[in-house]
Amino acid sequence: MDRAEIRRALGWALVAALTVAALTAIGALATGDFDDTEWRVIGTSFGFAFLSATAAAGSSARLRRELELLGGVTVVASALTFALLAGGLWTDLLDDEWLWRLFGCTLIVTVAGSHACLVLMARRPGDSEAVRLLVTVSLATAAIDSFFGILPVSGIAEDVDEGFAQLLAVLVVILLFSTLVPPILRRLQRPGAAPLGFAGEVLAIADRIDELGSSPGIRTPEIRHETERLRRLARGQTG
Repeated sequence: MDRAEIRRALGWALVAALTVAALTAIGALATGDFDDTEWRVIGTSFGFAFLSATAAAGSSARLRRELELLGGVTVVASALTFALLAGGLWTDLLDDEWLWRLFGCTLIVTVAGSHACLVLMARRPGDSEAVRLLVTVSLATAAIDSFFGILPVSGIAEDVDEGFAQLLAVLVVILLFSTLVPPILRRLQRPGAAPLGFAGEVLAIADRIDELGSSPGIRTPEIRHETERLRRLARGQTG
């Protein structure tokens, strides 16, 4: 499945999940009967929509050889998280603390994996040193935030003091900043501002061809094959 097909599948999954959630909410509001079943349907639908998005990020990452493992882990984590959510909502395990702790841990791993996939897939050979630094900071703070988040969620660290919460909040702000700024800097960077050399130019061309190959109706397997040849050529020049 190529990127265009993944985007279409994600789009339809989101539409279906949000439609179910909206119709359930409308029906419950119209009848004035918001019982446990309605809440479970809405929770399941929104959970499916969100986790479909994280799984799609992992599926897209798997199309790149260097991100195949990360993408696969993200897809598996997304599926496991949804299974735990559905199990908790629709079985007798609703009140079991261990299930929701496990769900919280897998959700953190899923979000972190999806974030890493999106950030790494956005990298370009022409990125400036500032963008590369911010990407590194984004990945590092995401890993630290995930680790610190899992500690209280899993029950390993029950007592979280105010200092720990403040540190986590600061790291979240740094994470958001270092994640949101690189795309803006890439757009602001003037063409030719960073000399790429022959190898860099070839890699940039390969990335642009990959993006064009995501358009509907274009035979992406052949395009991916040719872009991989370009990348091998560029790495041979730099090696």
